[in-house]
Amino acid sequence: MSRVVVMMSTYNGERFLREQIDSIRAQRDVDVTLVIRDDVSHDSTPEIIAEAAQGRDDIVTKPSMERMGPGKSFISMLYQCFDDYGDTADYYAFADQDDVWLPDKLAVAVSALRTLPAGRPGLYCSNQIVYKDGRRCGMRFSEPPNMTLAGHITRNLPSGCTYLLNRELVRAVCEADHADDRIIERRIHDSWMMLVALSIGSVIYDHDSYILYRIHDHNTVGIEKDPWAKVMKVKYRNLTDREFAHYRRRTAAQLLKSFPDISGRNREILEEVAYYTENHELKQRLLKDNEVMAGIGSPLKVILNIV
Repeated sequence: MSRVVVMMSTYNGERFLREQIDSIRAQRDVDVTLVIRDDVSHDSTPEIIAEAAQGRDDIVTKPSMERMGPGKSFISMLYQCFDDYGDTADYYAFADQDDVWLPDKLAVAVSALRTLPAGRPGLYCSNQIVYKDGRRCGMRFSEPPNMTLAGHITRNLPSGCTYLLNRELVRAVCEADHADDRIIERRIHDSWMMLVALSIGSVIYDHDSYILYRIHDHNTVGIEKDPWAKVMKVKYRNLTDREFAHYRRRTAAQLLKSFPDISGRNREILEEVAYYTENHELKQRLLKDNEVMAGIGSPLKVILNIV
């Protein structure tokens, strides 16, 4: 069986954590190692993790002394896990603390990624079954999302909790120049992994779903709309804090720096977004690039250099 390292970052997850751990341990036809890093919870989450890991060698806990937030916590786990399991793990997955995985979630993803040519970096992702108040509430996506680099450079679509990453993709990310912390803070780990896969490898999207994606009052990140006050706070920082703003442009530049062999249409897209503020020709090219502009929305954002 394929060996899958599942990485879970927890934070005050006592309410649903046991059910999620059980669903990961119940995965069929794969050999799972669950690695958990708690992001300095102040509820009973650490005790639940210690209880689950006691006497087991398939649950590994990582010590944590600082609160990182979800993006940095997950990406640091990825780097650590590749160091620990790079020669023995076939695939890697991210797990939220509050979902429920159906028994074939990982096996289906493994089968899909096995169809890629040998040595090809690959990422599998899927739709999500929205799960609220103990019942299924339909699918997140009614139609398949735009799974191109142009469709993702300015947006985040499928969620990281649905991802399976093959060893080749993880190796490429871990051995390249690491993404700047500000990018991971804004785009989060899953967006970065998706953009790398779209730039240098292959992405397989499954319109079916094998995960109950739980919606509740304390989701750290998710598909529910952010409160108005939080949205306005982000917009204000975009206008006043140069280190915080322009994260899409920064992301595109980081991809070109980390993976200098990106070529063709992907390189064209990244150069347009990364350098449009410095080059009038690239700005004009971006404004005429209907694929990318569909995600940006208003041309005014490009004219005012606020992408």
